[in-house]
Amino acid sequence: MKKYLWIIIGLNILFSTSLDAQCKRGEELRITNDVEIKVVDCREAMRLMYNDGWYPYPIEYEREDRCPQLSSSAAEYYRSSNWELSANSYSEMMKLRCDEWDPDWVNPNDVYLYWAIALEYLGKFDESEKVLIEGLEELPDNTDLMKRLAYAFKKQGKIEEMIIEYERLLDSGVKDTDTLRDLASAYGDQGRTDEQVSVLKKILSFDPNNSAIQSELARVYENSGDDPLEIFKARFEDNPENASYAIEYAQKLINNGDIDEAIEALENTLSYNETNNMVYLTLGNAYNENSDFDEAVEVLEDLFDLDRNNYRVAMLISDNSMELDEFDDAYEWASKALKISKNNAETLAHMGNLYYKAMQTCRGDNFSRSDKAVALLAYNYFTQAEKKGNSKYFKQKRWLEENDVLFGRADWFMLDKDVQATGRVSPVGRCYNWVSESLAKQSDW
Repeated sequence: MKKYLWIIIGLNILFSTSLDAQCKRGEELRITNDVEIKVVDCREAMRLMYNDGWYPYPIEYEREDRCPQLSSSAAEYYRSSNWELSANSYSEMMKLRCDEWDPDWVNPNDVYLYWAIALEYLGKFDESEKVLIEGLEELPDNTDLMKRLAYAFKKQGKIEEMIIEYERLLDSGVKDTDTLRDLASAYGDQGRTDEQVSVLKKILSFDPNNSAIQSELARVYENSGDDPLEIFKARFEDNPENASYAIEYAQKLINNGDIDEAIEALENTLSYNETNNMVYLTLGNAYNENSDFDEAVEVLEDLFDLDRNNYRVAMLISDNSMELDEFDDAYEWASKALKISKNNAETLAHMGNLYYKAMQTCRGDNFSRSDKAVALLAYNYFTQAEKKGNSKYFKQKRWLEENDVLFGRADWFMLDKDVQATGRVSPVGRCYNWVSESLAKQSDW
C-alpha cells in the first residue's frame, strides 16, 4: 500500500508546474489507515521519497536545508583548524551552489578562498590550485584568489606560473607590498634586474617610507653596479631621527668621498640620538677620514663618556692624538685602554705602536740613547702582544730588530755612573717628557 501511495504522491509532484504547486498538492494528500489520518507535508513527503530512492529531492529544498548548516560547519571547522572537515564542507557547498541559494549568506569569494587555504594547510597545493582556478573562472578579477593561486604555484615550484599570476595582480593595480615584493624577488632570482627595480619602485610609489624596500632597491642597484646613493638619501631625509638610516647613508657618502656631507648628516642625526654609540663612532671615523683629528677626538671623548669601559674607544682617541703628534695625550688614553682591558693583546700592541711612532717622530739621523730606550719599550710591548696572539705590528718589530736601534749593553756602558747606580734608564728630552716608564738593567748589560 505504501509503495503505491508514494507513486501517487510522486506522480502528482512530478507533474506539477512549480514547487509551490507541488507543495500545495502534497499538503492535500492523506495517508489513511483504519483509525488514524496523517497529513503529509510536501517537503517531508519528498524527503521520504528521496531517502527511499523514489524521487529526486528538489535542489532548491536541499539548498535551503543544507547550505546554512554547511556554511556554519565550514566556518567552525576553519576556526578550530580542522582543515579536512572544513575543506569537505566548502566542497559540498559549491557542489550545491549554495551561493545561488543566497549570495549574501554564502559569498563565493569566501568559499573559494577559505576552501583553498584549508587545502594548503593539508599540504594539498595541487588541489588548492584547481579550486582557485575554478574560482577565478567565476570571479576573474578577484585579487584575493589571484594571490592565493600565486602562492599555490610557488609552493609547487611552478615559478613561471607564479610570476604570470603576480603580473596579473600588478596589471590589476594592486597595492600590496608583500605581493609585489614576492614578484620583485622572483624577478631577481631569474636575473631580471630591470623588472625587479621597476616593481620595487612601484612599491615605493605608494609606500615611500618603506625602509625594507628602500634597502632592497639599494642592494639591487649595488649588485648591478648602479649608484644607490639617492635611495639612501631619500630614506634618511624622510627619517632624519633614524640612526640606522643616517649611519648607512653617511657610510655611502664616505665611500664616495663626500665626507663633509656625511658629517653634516651624522651631526643632524646626533641631535635626535644623543646617546647612540654608533652615531658617535661613525661621526668620529668621518672626521678621521677628513683628517679633522681634533674634531674626531672631541666626538670620541663624548662617546667614551657614554661608555667608560670601552677600551677600543680609548685606543681610537689615542690614535687620533698620535696623528696630531700629541703623544702625551695619546699615552694617557693608551694607558686607560691597558687598564680597562687588563693588558690584553690588542692594547699591548697599541702601546707598542705608540712608542714606535713617537720614536720615529722624535729621532734624528743618529739615534740617541733615549730614542733607543723608547725603541726597546716599543719592542717589549710588541713581544708581549705576540705572546698573546697579536702580531699586528710584526713589520715594525722586524724593523727595530734589523736596524740595530734597540737600547743595549753598549748604551748602558756609556751612561753616567749615577744613572747606572739606579739600575734603570728613562728616556730624556722634551720629546719624551711624557714617558713615565723606564727600562730595568738587564743581566747581560
